[in-house]
Amino acid sequence: MGSNRTTNDDQQQQQDARRNRKVDYRFLIPSRDAGAIIGKGGKTIQDLRLKHHCQIQMADCESPERVLIINGDQKDVLNCISDILLSIYENHQRSTKSDQSEIRALIHQSQAGALIGKGASRVKEFREKHNIDVKIYPQCCPGGSTERCISMRGNKDDVIRCLTEVYSVLDGVPPRGPYRCYDPSTYNGFNVSDYGGYADNHQHLRANNPYGQPQGYPQYGGGYNPLLHQNGPVTTTQVTIPTELAGIIIGAKGAKISQVRQESGASIKIDSEPMPGTNDRLITITGNPSQIQQAQFLLQQAVRQSGLWNR
Repeated sequence: MGSNRTTNDDQQQQQDARRNRKVDYRFLIPSRDAGAIIGKGGKTIQDLRLKHHCQIQMADCESPERVLIINGDQKDVLNCISDILLSIYENHQRSTKSDQSEIRALIHQSQAGALIGKGASRVKEFREKHNIDVKIYPQCCPGGSTERCISMRGNKDDVIRCLTEVYSVLDGVPPRGPYRCYDPSTYNGFNVSDYGGYADNHQHLRANNPYGQPQGYPQYGGGYNPLLHQNGPVTTTQVTIPTELAGIIIGAKGAKISQVRQESGASIKIDSEPMPGTNDRLITITGNPSQIQQAQFLLQQAVRQSGLWNR
């Protein structure tokens, strides 16, 4: 009896240790919700970092989905996700009256069985216990990833309670085998319903054509760029990059950023200092939609070619 109690105590201590250590928690979100998470001038994401003592990363990507990475202990991460769902919910209320929230967590493929259970008993238990929709998608994310997606949709508080229980189960089932994180730049739009991705409802640059013009644009010689001559409303968009990548985008004596400005026709400003409390620089891009799209493509291309950003 004493031996069994000791074994159980040891297992509980190991699970508690896993919950309390700072690890990456990864989520798949639609790109349209990125603005609600970042906030104007990066204020919302900065406030989340300070409030919950978490590191939050969300690399910009020209696809309909992004990976949100939150590093912290489990309790802080769950509280952070709760606030993020609230921000997204409030943003959606401007266009819809739905009271539903959804989170799609990324898990290693070897952990899916523990969440599904024998005869799907555990996933059914999640649904009934928390009164939400729960789905574990059958395929891994594209690009050779070993990550699968579990979707939880319902009342925000019920979703968070279910997510808490999901992580409690995963604490006892560490990943087995290689772990290859999903990179949304490999998005192809063909099997989103199988892996839990988001449909491409708009024109996006394709990352599977990373070193030429964006798909849909013909090649032009002689320095002529048709994007500079297109009309459209002038708008501004803001993205963030880790400070260590700023030099890649600026280039020697500003050569790279000058080239991007010239080729895209967009106005591009990179803050000289990181946003307070973060290691991220804010990039402000102004122009018509085509100019902004081209500028983002060229900036991402510069980073990919550097080999320094592999997420």
